[in-house]
Amino acid sequence: MGYLKIGKYYGANPSASIYQFKETLDTDYLDISCVEYWFKIGEEAGKDYIYQRTGSMGYITNNGGFDALTEYDKPYAAQNFCVDKTDRDKLYTDSEQESYWATYIVNSQTARQQRWNKVKSYISYRLSKDQSNEIANDTIILNEKYIYYGIESKALDNIDGLFDYVEGTAAYSSTGFPSKSYYTVELKNQVMNLLTGTYNTDS
Repeated sequence: MGYLKIGKYYGANPSASIYQFKETLDTDYLDISCVEYWFKIGEEAGKDYIYQRTGSMGYITNNGGFDALTEYDKPYAAQNFCVDKTDRDKLYTDSEQESYWATYIVNSQTARQQRWNKVKSYISYRLSKDQSNEIANDTIILNEKYIYYGIESKALDNIDGLFDYVEGTAAYSSTGFPSKSYYTVELKNQVMNLLTGTYNTDS
C-alpha cells in the first residue's frame, strides 16, 4: 500500500463524503493526515485497525520519522507499535509497552477476523455450497494462522499462508484456489482486496 492520506471535505457539495482515504486527494479535500487522526478518524470512518495502523506507519515514514511527530502523535505511534523499540522507549517502560502489546494483539486479530468474514461472505455468495465447502476445508488451518497469528504468505512470513493459497504461490502453486474449476481472476482479486484491506481505500 502506498502513502495514503486522510482528506476532509471543505467543498460546497452537501452529499460529498466528509473524509477521504487515498494517495491523491480529490479537489476540495484538505490533507489532515496525522497519526492521531489515522486512529481516531479511521475508526470513526469504519476503517479496520490494521488499515489504521498501516496508514499511520506510511505517514510516519513519509514525514520525518518518530522524532518529527507532534507530542499528540507520538503516544499513538508508540502505543500501536508503529515505530521500533528505540523510539517506544523514549515514552514508555517495558512494562507499559507489554500492556499496549496485549491490546495491539487483540485489535489486530479482530481486524483480521473482520477481513476473513468479508471474504467468506463474498466467496460463498458466488459459489455453490459444495464449492464453498471445498474452499472452507482447504483453508481451515490457513485462516486460523492468518487470523490468530497474522501469517499471510511464504514471501512475507517464511511460512506458507492463506495468501499463497488464494494466489496459487509457494506450496500452493498447483493446489491453490487458481487450480479450481470455478476459479476466476475477478474472484481472486476481490478476495485479496478484502484480505489486504485495500477495500478501505477510496477509489
